[in-house]
Amino acid sequence: VMSKRTFNIFSFFSGAGFLDLGFELEGHYDVVYVNEFHKAFNDVYKYSRERMGLPEPQYGHHVEDITKLLEPEKIILLQRQIEESKKRRLTGIIGGPPCPDFSVAGKNRGKDGENGKLSGTYTEIICQTHPDFFLFENVKGLYRTARHRAFFEQLKNQFRVSGYSLTEKLINTLEYGVPQERERI
Repeated sequence: VMSKRTFNIFSFFSGAGFLDLGFELEGHYDVVYVNEFHKAFNDVYKYSRERMGLPEPQYGHHVEDITKLLEPEKIILLQRQIEESKKRRLTGIIGGPPCPDFSVAGKNRGKDGENGKLSGTYTEIICQTHPDFFLFENVKGLYRTARHRAFFEQLKNQFRVSGYSLTEKLINTLEYGVPQERERI
């Protein structure tokens, strides 16, 4: 039987898996790799997937600091896994780096904050592994100040130099039936 699923997803900053679940419930995506820094979130992720009858990610769960993935042996393994996945299906990376450093309500440290640096790491992983597509989700604070906007433009330029065409949009979760007002890029 031919599966209607046509895309593989490598998920970063996976948390409890809600973004991943949205992709999977859409019907065309399989999550094949999960990276989450906090073990407790990953435990919730695993438990809920098991209860819903969703398969384990083919390339496993990785509970580790995403910055470690840029170490030579780890980035090479990730590149190989993505290349292997691309031979079978279109393959993407999805994630939303932690955003308090860009949030109006957050610490506003920007790209130099502990969390802000992770946006650069995420961008670097995408540019080094070359998935077919990616999703970069973050707060609208990346638009709001000149300093954050300059960093956002720098990240977008890095993607363009790596050969990606970009589409960006500010959306509100209310537009998608979520009973909560959250604006995200």
